[in-house]
Amino acid sequence: LVDHLCPRFGIETTVVDGRDNDAWEKAIKANTKVFFFETPANPTMDIVDVKHVCALAKAHGITSVVDNAFATAVLQRPMDFGADVVAYSATKLMDGQGRVLAGAVCGSEKFINDVLLPFQRNTGPNLSPFNAWVVLKGLETLDLRARRQSENALAVGKAIEGRVARMLHPGLASHPQHNLAMSQMEACGPIFSFVLDGGREQAMGLLNALELVDISNNIGDSRSLCCHPASTTHYGVSPEARADMGVVEGMLRINIGLEDPRDVIADLDQALTKVGL
Repeated sequence: LVDHLCPRFGIETTVVDGRDNDAWEKAIKANTKVFFFETPANPTMDIVDVKHVCALAKAHGITSVVDNAFATAVLQRPMDFGADVVAYSATKLMDGQGRVLAGAVCGSEKFINDVLLPFQRNTGPNLSPFNAWVVLKGLETLDLRARRQSENALAVGKAIEGRVARMLHPGLASHPQHNLAMSQMEACGPIFSFVLDGGREQAMGLLNALELVDISNNIGDSRSLCCHPASTTHYGVSPEARADMGVVEGMLRINIGLEDPRDVIADLDQALTKVGL
């Protein structure tokens, strides 16, 4: 997107380490119009200081846009911390059952009327009525699902943390940004990642050993799902860029669903044992 598509429309982009508050200010240029970031970040689970970055944006007349798909408004409300616009992949936790491709953009009434609606009218990226209805039905249970899946994910993360080389769950005290995460989130959602020392071979071995957890690159589903980001979601990114992001070959990302967490833990336990962990 930023390397190929944006330049065709005269859009210049600067990539920063979202965790580094100073980096945001240093990256501001005379033509900077938007700060765009995702927190927690996929799949590294890095946390951005929403309040600080959005305040910096406002001080420089810059619009702040937050991708809040991992948490949804149930667990994190970026506008409460100063965000101008919040974007969602409604395909994920909002739907909750992997049924539709959908998205949502939230902002002020002025933004919706002056920016979003004219763009949609002229370019046509609108949901079909049926897909919109499916997402609306998902919203009816979103609060219950988001909170229960967060609890389940925390339980699973705690259970396997000692078996893996690195655990990436902001709800656990071992995460370097745990305190920041808990200051701006009610809970950390159903998704986390972990790293195995054995690289791609060991990661693939674990995936193939899973019995209850499905292999899929979707997230937010009511079923537990696991994937290998380097060969799926981030396959199109150069190895050098993946390394810079921290998306290593031994990383697996998991979405914990609504199953009894003891069943998920048992499945991961036997899979980890089969790959020598």
